[in-house]
Amino acid sequence: MTAPIPLTNSQIINIAPAAGSFEPIDGVSSRYSFVPTLTAVDLLRDAGWEPIHAEQSSVRIADREGYQKHMIRFAKNGLSFDGERVDIVLYNSHDRGCAFKLIASVWRQICGNGLMVASEFANFSHKHIGFKPDDFVHSAREIAAAAGTIADRVDEMKVIEMTPDERSIFAQTALGLVYGAQSKTNEELVQAINDAPIQPHQLLEERRYDDKGKDLWTLFNVVQENVMKGGLKGRKIGSNGRLRNVTTRPVKAIDRNIKLNQALWYLTERMAELKQEADTKVVNG
Repeated sequence: MTAPIPLTNSQIINIAPAAGSFEPIDGVSSRYSFVPTLTAVDLLRDAGWEPIHAEQSSVRIADREGYQKHMIRFAKNGLSFDGERVDIVLYNSHDRGCAFKLIASVWRQICGNGLMVASEFANFSHKHIGFKPDDFVHSAREIAAAAGTIADRVDEMKVIEMTPDERSIFAQTALGLVYGAQSKTNEELVQAINDAPIQPHQLLEERRYDDKGKDLWTLFNVVQENVMKGGLKGRKIGSNGRLRNVTTRPVKAIDRNIKLNQALWYLTERMAELKQEADTKVVNG
């Protein structure tokens, strides 16, 4: 796999200015301990993780401009396997919106998808108050050490064949994650899915020939790409009560990006467990 070109700190700031802030937003508590994102970037770089992508959220309140949530992706030599690579995603803000988060991510070469791992061993949070550089770098080392475990889980997903009915159930559940996140009851969830502008089967539409496989890993990637990149044609009831044609939008908000990515990873892991349990019962039955 071709090594990505690292970003300098200046390039990161040009892409995501909030990452270059050297002070927090006005009005923070006296207990707030400000730690520049670039300090974290340099710590990861010294540990062998190179920044390769940066982005920041848009803001609705002008005063938050320059302090908003931002996300930087890092890659490390030696963590590639069979067309995929284990990266780290650094998530932070300087508007009291969140702590530092380090999340393991599987980057898929053929489509550039960044799939965020939801497993506890691949997620770490570090508060600004009492920030300890050594602990932060240790978390990065933990993710690097877990790369083999992550690769094994991906390999397991690649050999789990999904039936048409199982694929449909997966797509319907994924649609519920996208459009029914605010539902509090099963009835509300079902209604949210029914009201969605697209149908579950549209999430199963492959965007390239390489995604024709029927295994769980391919299914996960196809659904994730359709959710995250949008572009699916559908219909929605407008304010006048009439149906109108719509096209789903790509997920650009960083919070929603992480939440949906991790929810889809969790769904895929649970599906793998169910399939493996079913296979074990057949063998022992």
